[in-house]
Amino acid sequence: MFAVDLRPLLPALIVAVTALVVLLAQAFTPKGSRSPSMGLTATGLAGALLLSLTMAADARYGRGASTGGTYVADDFALFFHVLLIGLALMATLLSPAYYRENGGERGEYYTLMLFSLVGMLGLVSTTEMISMFVALEIMSVALYALAGTRRDQIESQESALKYFVTGAFASAFLLFGMALLYGLSGSTQLARVARGVAEAGPEQLPLAVLGCGMLIVGFGFKVASVPFHMWTPDVYEGAPTTVTALMAAGVKAAAFGGFLRVFLGSLSGRLPDGTYFSAEWIPALAALAAITMVIGNLGALAQSNLKRMLAFSSVAHAGYLMSGMVGQSEAAGQAVLFYLVAYGAVNMGTFGLLASLSKGGREPLSLQDVAGLGERRPALAAALTVFLISLTGVPISAGFVGKFYLFGAAVNAGYTSLAIVGVLMSVVSAFYYLRVVVAMYMREGEGEDAWAVPEASARLSLLVAVVVTLGLGVWPAPVLDLARAAALAL
Repeated sequence: MFAVDLRPLLPALIVAVTALVVLLAQAFTPKGSRSPSMGLTATGLAGALLLSLTMAADARYGRGASTGGTYVADDFALFFHVLLIGLALMATLLSPAYYRENGGERGEYYTLMLFSLVGMLGLVSTTEMISMFVALEIMSVALYALAGTRRDQIESQESALKYFVTGAFASAFLLFGMALLYGLSGSTQLARVARGVAEAGPEQLPLAVLGCGMLIVGFGFKVASVPFHMWTPDVYEGAPTTVTALMAAGVKAAAFGGFLRVFLGSLSGRLPDGTYFSAEWIPALAALAAITMVIGNLGALAQSNLKRMLAFSSVAHAGYLMSGMVGQSEAAGQAVLFYLVAYGAVNMGTFGLLASLSKGGREPLSLQDVAGLGERRPALAAALTVFLISLTGVPISAGFVGKFYLFGAAVNAGYTSLAIVGVLMSVVSAFYYLRVVVAMYMREGEGEDAWAVPEASARLSLLVAVVVTLGLGVWPAPVLDLARAAALAL
């Protein structure tokens, strides 16, 4: 009798059940009473995080297990489970005060966030293309609704519509690429696709290359690489800031997780003529990485709105991550995974800090809004400074260590010019990141301090982000070791 091991699914099942409980609790909460949504969400996420950590630490609890060969709990998947659930928990802690100040707390917000997390967990854990597509759609559909949560603002509705339209294009490209690879290999299992590509003769190779190109376009939309980034500034600006934080940190991490599993794990094998299939797509990925770094940083230079600036910054960082992927080695995978941890903490902290200051429907979105923050809110200004210098890549920050390993992977793969572009663009980024620091400490604020005092839950989330950012800059070894083990699982 065939036995199915459900242990790999347990973290995602906990999150899904929590989403349903939160939805029911909101429905039966009397009008005017305080909603239990945030507490239930945090409890469910804490349970899923604890289970993922337990599974990662002890194989008896499911590490390495597989559900019918489709959904796995290998070191790679569990690394992302811990990261993604941790980021969602941080976003949850940031959310209550933000929504009370911006139109009322809604229970469906937490439900949608949890369902988007279910999709993220599936995207990094599945080894079968149809399941990967379904996970991607679960994540995306929930995020389309989350982007439009601020129903009273036209910008939020525009954000949701643009995200939906561009997301549909991305899904179409991904599905077409998967169909081409299925036609080549006769299977949607990534392992069999890898064998089909490895056995492709001269007649079948163009089909494999075309399918691979379609997948790059689809994942390019999701990670916001140029020229598939056009949705990013408007969506980041219009979406509620806590949702933007989740998109910038969690969605990018999940998308790169799927990207890595497909390309580093399945589409890099040896062909019958002795060459490697990765040679067919690495040059295109390197070119996209270079263009993405340049356009992202130059676009950020022209922005006066902080959310739009950080949106173009997110585009640039997609380029940094893609430059690490060209390394095609366990060291390259290690570098990308480490940087996703650092980048996730920094972005959750940066957007979370802006959200925590929101008051009366207003947020600090311009340089003038943060002017004088160093004197009025020294702790928050110091935290934002830490996040910005990490995004720049200043030593003693997690961003510096991450970029060092990313560019090192590119150099080791023979793409020294790509690493040089990355270093030069990091120097350019210092201008728009550090001008925020200059405004906080060297310009006087106008009028009274009109921003909110962050609640205890938001302060806890920001503290975790600061500790991770500085901790990984000083002592990166533990996370690097975990990232290396996760990369080896591919």
